[in-house]
Amino acid sequence: MTTASRSTLRSNVHLLEPKAAAAISGGKAWESLPDDLFVIDGVAHTYHFAESNHVPGSYAKIFVNALWGIHEFYSPRADKKWLLDPKLRGMQDVELIAHSLFSESTIDACVYHSLPIYSLFKDGGGPMHIGQQMRERWPGRVILYAGMSPYRPDALEELDRLIEEEKASAIKFYPLDLVGGQVRGIRLDDEKFMFPLYERMLKKGIKTVAMHKAIAFGPLGHEFFEMRDIGPAATSFPGLNFEIFHGGFAFLEDTALQATYNANVTINLEGTSALIFYAPRKLAEILGALMMVGAAERIVWGTGVPVIHPQPFLEAFWNFQIPEDMQEGYGFPALTPAIKRAMLGGTQARILGLDTAKLRQQAQGDEFSRRTTLAAPWSRGGSQS
Repeated sequence: MTTASRSTLRSNVHLLEPKAAAAISGGKAWESLPDDLFVIDGVAHTYHFAESNHVPGSYAKIFVNALWGIHEFYSPRADKKWLLDPKLRGMQDVELIAHSLFSESTIDACVYHSLPIYSLFKDGGGPMHIGQQMRERWPGRVILYAGMSPYRPDALEELDRLIEEEKASAIKFYPLDLVGGQVRGIRLDDEKFMFPLYERMLKKGIKTVAMHKAIAFGPLGHEFFEMRDIGPAATSFPGLNFEIFHGGFAFLEDTALQATYNANVTINLEGTSALIFYAPRKLAEILGALMMVGAAERIVWGTGVPVIHPQPFLEAFWNFQIPEDMQEGYGFPALTPAIKRAMLGGTQARILGLDTAKLRQQAQGDEFSRRTTLAAPWSRGGSQS
């Protein structure tokens, strides 16, 4: 928080169904987020999925409908106000995403991810310029991750451009790409395509490699969403941090093994965090398994906003508990306030070398630091341009 106390901000979230609230909080009293907590949402997207942006002849429409269905399935079912209006699924709007994060939620900063899905969407589906506009308008609140494909013939030149011109803090990759009409897999330990990019990143001072994992895109290439390629890459490049997204959603045991033996592997909870309402014990199992191997301070909170509004998930996580029977029966550690603080911002700040005090200072005085009440969800509407 910057100016207004969190306790003075109107909260709608704990008006959950009693059973859901009890499952998340372990039957303990629901607590508001502390005033001194600096929250960084580790993943924020803009989905430019309007039909005018679809690549002709592609399966873009199928992809959009599937993604929307996933978001709707995992949203807080007790209150539909948190789910974005389907008419805005093609949104391309700086105001909508920024206000959902900083005006309608108690999030202080975010990591904006551009999307390189050029086989389906003309601009990749989540263009970098939206994040750039956010960073320019609200200094101290937006960090940029740039998505790219290693199969580009000019991959090294594109990497340089993203770092030098776009000022990206990390480079994001995806397990599959469509190259010449064929599905091609991407492995982190690929010495031909990936290792030269890692070497260039280190030379340019970029130390985080981000990779989508665990949640497959469809019936093809499941092996590229597994974890076995992480270890060789992390071992070969100990100076890089490998941030794995959707960690634990699938392949939990392998994810825990990678975290056990590679101290430079970080797990981002985007997607996984959505389990908090639908399957809280599953989320407890994931967090417990990762914490049990010593990775508690290498877990990053992320929601993937928009579509799923960040605020209910944020407040629910602050009140989340590893059930006592799972602590006793599986040996899972307790999810303490100190660990939650790390997951909700401390770890992201550490791996990116961010000074949260400086970020607070940069954001001081902007329109969001002066808020005294949370705006209604999705209050800024949106554009499908």
